[in-house]
Amino acid sequence: MSLCSYKALKSRCTCFPLRFRSYFENAHSRDPFPSRVGQIMSYMEDCFAGAPQEFLICITVHKAVQVGVTSGELYVRISLDKMTKSTKSFPNTENPFFNEFHCTLTELLRLTILFELKKHMTYKKNVVVGELLVDLHSVWNQTNHGYFKKWGRLEAPIGENQALENAAASHGYLQLDLAIVSQHSPVSYALGSEEQDPQHLNKWTVDHDYDDIDRNLLTNVSNFAPSNIRYFVAFYRGYFIRQSNYMIQVSFAGFNGKTPVAKNTTTPVWNHEINFAWMYPSVAQRFLILIFAHEHLQWKCVAEFELSLEEIAFKGTPSLGPTYLHLYDPVNPMIYVGRLLMELRSEMLTDSQPTHTLSSKTVPGLDETRFWHDDVYLIEFLPLMGHHILTSGSAYKISARLAEHSSNVLEGQLRAPLDRFRSTMNSKSFRREAPFRSCLFRVRLPDNRAKYESDFFMLDVVNYMRSELDAFKLFQRKYPLQDEEQARCLKAIVGSILTRIKEGLDAHRFDHDVQPQRTTWDINRQLYLLEYFAKLPLELQHLKHKLRSCFLEHLDTSIADVVNELQRLVAEIGALSSMARTQDEWPELVLSLSAAGKDVGVCRLNAKLFLNLRNQQADLDQETLCWRLKSFSFKAPGCAHTCPNCGCTTAIVSGCLAIVVERERKEFLSAVNEDWTNFEPMLWHLNPGQTHFLCHVYIHQAKIRPGGEKQNICDPHLRVLFADQACETYTSPGTLSPIWNAVITFNWVSLPGGIGLYSKNPPLLSLEFYNSERSLPEDLVGMGSVPMSVISEDRASDSNWEDSGVFSCSKNPLRKLQRLKYLTPPPLKWVSIARKGTLQAEVLMSAELIELSIEPTVQDAEKEPQLATGIPVAIRPNMQNFVLEVFFVGLRNYSKSSMSSAGKRKIIVMMGDLVLASGPSTARIRNSINFLVAYASGVVSLPDQQDYWPAIIATDVLLSGFSSESTLGAALIPNSASFLQRDRTLKCVFKKEQVSGEASTTVSVDEDDEEDELEWEEEETKPSRISSWWMRLLFALGLRPAPYANRHALRFDDDLDDLELVEEREFTWWTKFYNSMYWSAAEMCHEHKHRLVIYYEELEKQAQFGYLQDWAVPVQLVHGVKFKKHGPPKEDIYATLKLQLKLTPCQCPVLEDLGGGGDMVRNMSNPIHPRHQSTLQSLGGTVKLLVRVYVVQGIQMRPRDVKGDSDCYVKLFLGGKTLSDRAHFSPNRSNPVFGRLFEMEASLPGDHMLQVMVYDHDKIKDEVIGQTNIDLEDRWRTRHRATVGLANEYTKSGYNHWHDVRLPSEILIDLCQKRGIQAPYYYGNVIEVDGMLFGDETVISKDEELQERLSLAVLKNMDKLPSFGYKLVPEHVETRSLCRDDFPNVEQGKLQLWIELFEANIYVPSPIDITPVPPADFEVRVVVKNLAGIQAGDKNIFGKLMSDVYVIGWCEDEDKRQSTDIHYRSFAGDAAFNWRMVFGMKYSPNEDLMVIRRKAGLLEEMEFKKPPIIYLQVWDKDVLSKDEYLGALELNLSNMHVPYPVAQLCKPYPKKRKRINLFKRKVINGWFPLQGNAHPSQRSQATVQNGKMQLSIEVCTDVEAVNRPAGRGLDPPMALEPPYRADSSFNPLTHPCKSFRHILWPAIRKYVLWTLLILIVILGLVLFFSNLPAKLMTIPLE
Repeated sequence: MSLCSYKALKSRCTCFPLRFRSYFENAHSRDPFPSRVGQIMSYMEDCFAGAPQEFLICITVHKAVQVGVTSGELYVRISLDKMTKSTKSFPNTENPFFNEFHCTLTELLRLTILFELKKHMTYKKNVVVGELLVDLHSVWNQTNHGYFKKWGRLEAPIGENQALENAAASHGYLQLDLAIVSQHSPVSYALGSEEQDPQHLNKWTVDHDYDDIDRNLLTNVSNFAPSNIRYFVAFYRGYFIRQSNYMIQVSFAGFNGKTPVAKNTTTPVWNHEINFAWMYPSVAQRFLILIFAHEHLQWKCVAEFELSLEEIAFKGTPSLGPTYLHLYDPVNPMIYVGRLLMELRSEMLTDSQPTHTLSSKTVPGLDETRFWHDDVYLIEFLPLMGHHILTSGSAYKISARLAEHSSNVLEGQLRAPLDRFRSTMNSKSFRREAPFRSCLFRVRLPDNRAKYESDFFMLDVVNYMRSELDAFKLFQRKYPLQDEEQARCLKAIVGSILTRIKEGLDAHRFDHDVQPQRTTWDINRQLYLLEYFAKLPLELQHLKHKLRSCFLEHLDTSIADVVNELQRLVAEIGALSSMARTQDEWPELVLSLSAAGKDVGVCRLNAKLFLNLRNQQADLDQETLCWRLKSFSFKAPGCAHTCPNCGCTTAIVSGCLAIVVERERKEFLSAVNEDWTNFEPMLWHLNPGQTHFLCHVYIHQAKIRPGGEKQNICDPHLRVLFADQACETYTSPGTLSPIWNAVITFNWVSLPGGIGLYSKNPPLLSLEFYNSERSLPEDLVGMGSVPMSVISEDRASDSNWEDSGVFSCSKNPLRKLQRLKYLTPPPLKWVSIARKGTLQAEVLMSAELIELSIEPTVQDAEKEPQLATGIPVAIRPNMQNFVLEVFFVGLRNYSKSSMSSAGKRKIIVMMGDLVLASGPSTARIRNSINFLVAYASGVVSLPDQQDYWPAIIATDVLLSGFSSESTLGAALIPNSASFLQRDRTLKCVFKKEQVSGEASTTVSVDEDDEEDELEWEEEETKPSRISSWWMRLLFALGLRPAPYANRHALRFDDDLDDLELVEEREFTWWTKFYNSMYWSAAEMCHEHKHRLVIYYEELEKQAQFGYLQDWAVPVQLVHGVKFKKHGPPKEDIYATLKLQLKLTPCQCPVLEDLGGGGDMVRNMSNPIHPRHQSTLQSLGGTVKLLVRVYVVQGIQMRPRDVKGDSDCYVKLFLGGKTLSDRAHFSPNRSNPVFGRLFEMEASLPGDHMLQVMVYDHDKIKDEVIGQTNIDLEDRWRTRHRATVGLANEYTKSGYNHWHDVRLPSEILIDLCQKRGIQAPYYYGNVIEVDGMLFGDETVISKDEELQERLSLAVLKNMDKLPSFGYKLVPEHVETRSLCRDDFPNVEQGKLQLWIELFEANIYVPSPIDITPVPPADFEVRVVVKNLAGIQAGDKNIFGKLMSDVYVIGWCEDEDKRQSTDIHYRSFAGDAAFNWRMVFGMKYSPNEDLMVIRRKAGLLEEMEFKKPPIIYLQVWDKDVLSKDEYLGALELNLSNMHVPYPVAQLCKPYPKKRKRINLFKRKVINGWFPLQGNAHPSQRSQATVQNGKMQLSIEVCTDVEAVNRPAGRGLDPPMALEPPYRADSSFNPLTHPCKSFRHILWPAIRKYVLWTLLILIVILGLVLFFSNLPAKLMTIPLE
């Protein structure tokens, strides 16, 4: 083990509440679940740039690892701005709350949080071990504005001298949660991991995947590896408007570097560079440059500029400039302060740890001519006419300014329209006469036009794509069912976009040649764009291919996909081209309009869009807005909204604007000489002087947001203003969806110039939406504008909607598509009406200008605007009749106590011209109100295009006295098309009733057309219906002529009659729960155990059950809007209205308009469908319920305690009653197991909301951890039967006993009766329902009644029956998020539970016992006897294969593994050990899991559960290299295969091999085949092929283990005999003599003996021959 201690800093939550002004960047995250009532007309929240808001910063510090500190108490100190908080010393930590403080969002996002890990010292200052800096900006940019359990890399402390320590030492990692929560962002229970793998959510008990540091780092390291970068920020000089002392401070992640002071100047020169090193990418991403000026004896910040590193790094290292930054006053952004020349460079560093020290030095000045040349530009603005100018003055002044330069001022008189109006007329207009005078001024700026080439090209592509897509949508509307023609058009559009992009690439629009040199940023951006646009054609080709290769029946979805993909590309290219560049930016061009001495409005423009680019080749004819006629919208000077249509428009001025280099002015004038002549500077003439137009405005209907005004119902009318004319529609009384069907005609509108000026940039028409309530002083609802389509005279005759003449026979869809671009009259579209930044209404309308060539007579010219009824048939929505049926379920969660006592109330539902009312209300039960008459229906005429449908409006009306009614609140139900019953039609029969004398309509339903549900799920194969008795006969004989509807569920019958395994007495509900949790192969889910479904979210978030809203849609009733000082306006919601709506197409004969307005309300005496009758009756009365809440366990509870984890307990609130379980709190656990059952009685609809709260038990005061609310009424009423879940199999008794009141067969028969279909038939082992066949799906409980098993199979497959088509809720456990009011949006933990509902007055089955059983202690003794067939890992010196084998084993913790001795020099792949390993284990028989408890600090234990598996591995011991892995064996003691008696039979297990439970069997001996799979900790794959291991395993309870103790290895007690091993099996390094005797000698004995023998023979011969002469000499001669 290394020295690094693993110090866990226990999780705590810190929150900083703070208020700030926000840019509110799309704080509206998506709906937590897409309910059918999407909030279409939601606030434009991003518009509230100026609203201060309450914000909370929530921090949880989980733990630190690898910190390299062996001893000492560690704690974390967190600093934000000037506030600091510390956690307690490990192990008990807690962060208290921060106080609120005020700042703007921009300021907030500049703040950096500093985490310092410190070590306590007793006698000196605490030492900082490491620190982490996080920018709040990077937190805000995350999907949920937060990080969840991410690891931050701790760095060396800034500014400390690192030479003292080893600089490369690891400073460890810190795990934390960090979230910014806005009080106005919609509540999403989503501070969780982004990709919650449903399988892993519940495995928190097993493997903490958040502990994988590399995968959960805070920084996004997708593009490049993190690298150390040294940044150099150089400031050269500035130009400022005011004279002062100037100094610059640059801040980054807690550093502040300053330049010297430049004294008393407007053009300070610093030539100063600041540098430091940092990691990139990191969580600190923002540079903040502050410019300080010395005023009134103090330094004041006069300007600020933010740079984000990710925006200036295009896949490379960040760099920017040299460039000018243009600075504006932070308080009033309209005031230009000056500009600053700066540069940012970065270099890669080679050393691994950057020294975070800041240094600065003086650098030589910058020669800008290396990068650009300055040029003099002429900026000219020519206003022609203006309208909708909101002022009381009679004269206007208009001028333009850019940076410190401003133009001459033009003046003139204002006129008001002469007509009489219902509402006060505030707006004036003006029109300038020829010759036209312009505003003109000169500016000196760098000439970077060549660099803007690519931006203009991308803008061009985006505009082209947008216009083509708009035309295509029109084509779809006009030819709705011609999919093939649509596909041809779409292919042509994609092809034309492709050629555009290829032309641009061929013309080198991106690799522009810049005359001086390019900066690094230019090069990086150019490479990035080239790469993007090289990939883009491939994507477009793929889209074309998709359309080409698609089957006809899928064509419509493919077309929709391609259109969505094109829209995504438009947004992407638009973002790339967004001309707000950081480098080479221009100052803002501001047009200002004033009247009567007051500013009326300002128009802020991006100056670069009006540049004249035509400076190089004539063929690059790049289109910009230069000198094109444009309508400029002026906004009120105080408007701080960021969205374009915020309803603050104060004037619309048409004019031309050009920015031209002075020396190119002649070329510019020759380019515009077609329409304009300029006979002296600043004076212009148009030719032709003016053109006459006929203007038509078609206004069909509007949707008004309820509660937008003080009153909920209004009498609206719309005023239209254009040029010097204005006209109003008539008033539509008392409605929120008025239908006017009006045409306004302005005769003889004369506009300056020819039609060419207007056709490219259509003028804007202004709208003012009024509410004519006499009681209100201010009746303006909102304002908007709509571009008009301009149609020349020659096209006006040819561009009708009807295909006439030549085109009618032309089959070419592309020709049709082209003609749709200039249709007259133009198609209607929804136009938004806004006020003060919020959307108030939408109007369905369009407008056109048609050129007239004849001159008007005097009478014609003075004609007033005309208002007529009847939009042309071509664009008027085609009306069809529908029957709208409404079930008024009632009001819930009613909070206005003062209103409720006043009197009866009723609900009125309006759609189009139809008004339906409920009966008067019954008495209020707690906060619920029902209605006496709960059903109404009527016929409504709706357009056949669903985009044109009006919204459905519901209003809450108070009945006081006989006739007076006052509206309390209203709700808008958008998306009315979702209530359409697609497969039914009704026939209307008209009849006169003599008695009442009134006409009423009865609607007869075709009985066999059953109402169809909306969620149709297509099956892979349509199951067969049984048609004839002949088929049934075949079935009765046992022949199978038709397939089963559930055949994929009919698996092979498993061999499960093993009595040892299935002793159900031991099992409890927990067995089922845990068996459903583990489903990976290693922890094999046991086929012989029952299971249930675990939902990883709330049940009402499951789409398969229609979000439990199939029976009624909840709608929020709004009583006005609260405009707050702090924050965006907030709707005042006081109740939830539950309605069931059905829209059914009906065929009606032509009716004389009897009741007027088509108001055919059906009387209650008319027959309702009998099925609805019973529904109505059940809705009317109160229902008494018995509610059972089973609380299983808590997950990841946020602690509330100072000392450690919380002591949780559960408390329930229902209908004024409370149940508390304080006595049974779960001490000191973050994952408490409750296992508690609560029973309560409730009566619907009064007690429909159940509140489950989790508290932290404390001696002084219990604190709330979190709560969750459950709507019981939804569960009781839904057709998905969420009262008691259906078990997976039917069992009469045991741990899976059927605990519903009714049997499966009874439930099925009941459902069939309610649906009106035949009761089920049974033949043999098959059931037939609704013409479908089903077989038995039971796997385990096969001895139960067949009828019940078959019925259950049908209930589980209800979605396949044609008459039903929906699922029923199975037996389940749901996981609910806990939230707290003071921490909106931050999940406080999860609670797993399920609910059962029964009628209170009937027999109720006994509840399930889910009390957790404590685990028992066991001892497992594994004797490793022998190994065989092990493949040898080494060769000895004689080339013979051998291994030094040993076996390791562990149970709960791999770190506590046990090992046998080593069998050295095993030759034949055999090894003998006879070695005992002893493992302790806590095992819970009924959960069939072992329980592992580990220390996680001084006072706390962690507990998690795993299957009881023992792991054994075989290794080869190597002296020099790493040990080699040879094979493994995993034994699940409760579910293991029977071993083989002898080694020869041992082979890998077949599938059907019998299994046993060792906890029952106690002892087993035999041979087990080894597996080759590597354990996750070893990377190498094992080489074993047919290895086997002989084991003897014994399981003892703790009592038996004490009575019969056994030693480990070969030790006593119960010592084992040493194994028989060959004499050569020992360690050769420790026994040299033995090695010689047993290893060397046997191998060399033969050679040694032979050598000795030969040596002896040779020696004998040598001696013989050497002694021979001497012997011969001694022989005497005779």
